[in-house]
Amino acid sequence: MTVPQAGRVILDSGAISALADGNATARAVLIRARAEGRLVVIPAPVLVEVHTGRHDHARIDRVINAVDMLIETTPERAREAGVLRARSGVLDVVDAIVVAEAVAALPAVIVTSDPEDIAALVDSAGATGRVAIVAV
Repeated sequence: MTVPQAGRVILDSGAISALADGNATARAVLIRARAEGRLVVIPAPVLVEVHTGRHDHARIDRVINAVDMLIETTPERAREAGVLRARSGVLDVVDAIVVAEAVAALPAVIVTSDPEDIAALVDSAGATGRVAIVAV
């Protein structure tokens, strides 16, 4: 996989869980992002998926607190996510928001446990090749 040399690394809920569980691939992406000076971000709606009442919230919160920025979803980005959902046929709202944030920060990297849906959304945005997808 060729990773773009600028832009953001965006984590979805699966990436956060993978990092909390010590996943080697997810950790390697973060280490590389830090070395290259990239921002590591989480769109705020992703928090809905990771805060589920499980007993491992301390590990989840450590990952969340270690990122550079939590991104609030603007109305404009929400509209873009809605268009991506409609074009792609992917129903997951949070995945659409993750991709909309990536497209706004091109080139970008999305770390995800749902690479098929993310790829469909990226394709519907016309951003294939400018958004790298790392499956964890």
